[in-house]
Amino acid sequence: MRVLALTLAAAAAAALTAAAGGAPQPRLEAPTRADLAYGGPIRDAVVSTRMVAASAFWGGTYTASTGEPVMIFASTAYPVDDAVAQRWAEFVASLVHGPELTRVRINLMPPREIRGTCGFTALACYDAGRASLYAPGQDVEGDPPAESIVAHEYGHHIAANRANNPWRAIDYGTKRWSTSMQVCARTETGVLSPGNETDSYRRNPGEGYAEAYRVLNERKLGRAETPWEIVDQLLYPDEPSLAALEQDVLNPWAAAQVLRYTGSGRTRTYTVATPLDGTVRATLRGKGSVQILRPTGTRLAGGGATAAATVCSLRTVRVRVTRPASVAKTAFALTVTRP
Repeated sequence: MRVLALTLAAAAAAALTAAAGGAPQPRLEAPTRADLAYGGPIRDAVVSTRMVAASAFWGGTYTASTGEPVMIFASTAYPVDDAVAQRWAEFVASLVHGPELTRVRINLMPPREIRGTCGFTALACYDAGRASLYAPGQDVEGDPPAESIVAHEYGHHIAANRANNPWRAIDYGTKRWSTSMQVCARTETGVLSPGNETDSYRRNPGEGYAEAYRVLNERKLGRAETPWEIVDQLLYPDEPSLAALEQDVLNPWAAAQVLRYTGSGRTRTYTVATPLDGTVRATLRGKGSVQILRPTGTRLAGGGATAAATVCSLRTVRVRVTRPASVAKTAFALTVTRP
């Protein structure tokens, strides 16, 4: 989506105009956990590395009671109140999180500044390139509470700081969650549209992940669950997918696992468990070829010394080594990497 530019001077001028006209000055509201639940959709945007609107802020790094530093900045449209900013730091630190907490900058702004930064229809946005979250610092009648919006956007920040090779986690969701939700298989059949923030927003698993993250926090805090309205029902999380999401937050998937096999003979076939979706790669040392097969025996990839295949919703594959008769009695080494 197109992000509108707004200069510091324009922002200051707008604030002065509003004051001169007698408009009430917006107030940065203190967050409460009760406001995590809300019966309505959050329309946001993931703007990645695009330039966002400039604005003037006060605030800085506040140390939460957990001992973690949290960067909270508020628009100068809000009166300076470090006590309220501290409460926002405490609220964000209360969400299920990992070490990515110290890398996010949370920018709290009035709705008119949000529209200038994130787009006219967006209630908030997340800029992955700058690890910056832009959200309202006040409740607005008819919109979700500010706490709900911040929790949703923080879900995007978690995804941006997780690996899900060969995909981008911010588009597909984190590794275990996306496997549980069959994001890869549903994308291949055209059911889901990763990264689509416009005409297929409701079937964007990146948005589904952010909403599921909010549901996880609601349940952790014992809040009433928000009705599932922002994205399609097929992305609604069950208990196993929420458990997978929490594991991805607290114990992130980091890299492929390496399996090593040795053997001899003309043909050998190994059954390899693939508990997570992603890339399986097999490499043979020595003369011969290797293939990656479905459990039924149909070929996924291969024919040379190396084979690689994307595994979607297959929990096992077969890796077959085929060698010439002239080397059948000598040993070979096979390396398989799996997600």
